[in-house]
Amino acid sequence: MSSINRKTQPETIEAASSDFQDAIIEFQAGSGTEEDRIKRLTSSAAALNSAIATRAGSGRQPANDNREQKWPGIVSSGDLVRGFAPPDYHLEGIAQAGFLYSTTAMTGTGKTAVLLLLAAHTALGAPINDREVRKGRVVYFAGENPDDVTMRWIAMAHHMNFDAEAMDVHFIRGTFSIPKMFVRITAEVTKLGGAELVVVDTSAAYFQGQEENSNTELGRHARDLRTLTTLPGAPCVLVACHPVKAADATNLLPRGGGAFIAELDGNLVLTKGDSGTIRLHWHGKHRGPDFEPLHFDLQTVTAPALIDSKGRDVPTVMASAISTGETKKRRVEARRDEDEVLLLIDKDGSKSILEMAVILGWQKDGQPHRRRVSMATDKLTKAKLASHVGRKWKLTTAGQEAASDAKAQRFKVEQAAASIASMVARWRRPGPSEDTDD
Repeated sequence: MSSINRKTQPETIEAASSDFQDAIIEFQAGSGTEEDRIKRLTSSAAALNSAIATRAGSGRQPANDNREQKWPGIVSSGDLVRGFAPPDYHLEGIAQAGFLYSTTAMTGTGKTAVLLLLAAHTALGAPINDREVRKGRVVYFAGENPDDVTMRWIAMAHHMNFDAEAMDVHFIRGTFSIPKMFVRITAEVTKLGGAELVVVDTSAAYFQGQEENSNTELGRHARDLRTLTTLPGAPCVLVACHPVKAADATNLLPRGGGAFIAELDGNLVLTKGDSGTIRLHWHGKHRGPDFEPLHFDLQTVTAPALIDSKGRDVPTVMASAISTGETKKRRVEARRDEDEVLLLIDKDGSKSILEMAVILGWQKDGQPHRRRVSMATDKLTKAKLASHVGRKWKLTTAGQEAASDAKAQRFKVEQAAASIASMVARWRRPGPSEDTDD
């Protein structure tokens, strides 16, 4: 009997997985006709998908009751230790191979930019700062805005100096039903030779339910996304997510609440730091040890190949990783800028952003650096240290206290600098023996 006619509905995930692996081996070995190999592969993939869905309860069961109740048995201490599987990290210390993570951030915080950067580093096998990145193939689901993704990728190729034609990153433009297309996805990824990273941009774009706030539907959606971790290569799957409504920047959770996040292995988040950088950490859930945050910079860039129909540059945004040391340096500089603007407002709150940039001597490209002043005033306003009313800046009571502290700190710094300068002058002054001739 041909292998094509084998049982296609194994009772367990283990049996279905074994059958699927056999189908992959046969497909790659080239045995039989191509048509038979594709039929064998797609039927075994469908069986595996069905087995996964059955165990996960993706029928009409509620999201909080979606796993098969099976007695796990009792194991000895020795068996427990011997059965330990060391974590296989895709992004060292943060994201593991075969795991599903949401990447949650507010609009404009750089979800797509950071995920594209990780895709490039995966294809290049290049570390992000001191963290290793598993080298391999990437499949990027560009569902929310494929044109924007295309423009960013063109710019990244120019600024990161890679050949877009040779990069082992593959894109799927547009949206569709992942569960309905899973067999096709599996076949296409198998033809590529498997994948080490899958990016879904975004969760909302591929959501097939009727109600985005339904726990049951979002739980099912998360389980559909998890099936992508079973693709050949055991990819790490990162899903860009919008946060819940009225999200708190200190506790960003993806839309879908507990039902959605319960099906994930972790919720990575991107937040804006005090120094204008983007900080990657986690909120709500992370399977594995805690980790030091990664920091990124978002830059508006252009590229020779990125032009409009009239030949004009089209700007886009790309991310780049920055070190912890650089982040700390920027934080100190940002605090210094805030103090400078705070003291200027305390002296004269009638100045405009442009006038403050001129007075402080802040320039960029030969022009007053208004953006630098705006960033400082935004932070002062957010911290409730200053307010802008009737075309005039005014310090709050807390702002006046902060200004007093800044003045005291400036005085200490100036005194210390004067003391050091005096010591250096005395050290350089020639002594009596140096003034006389032999």
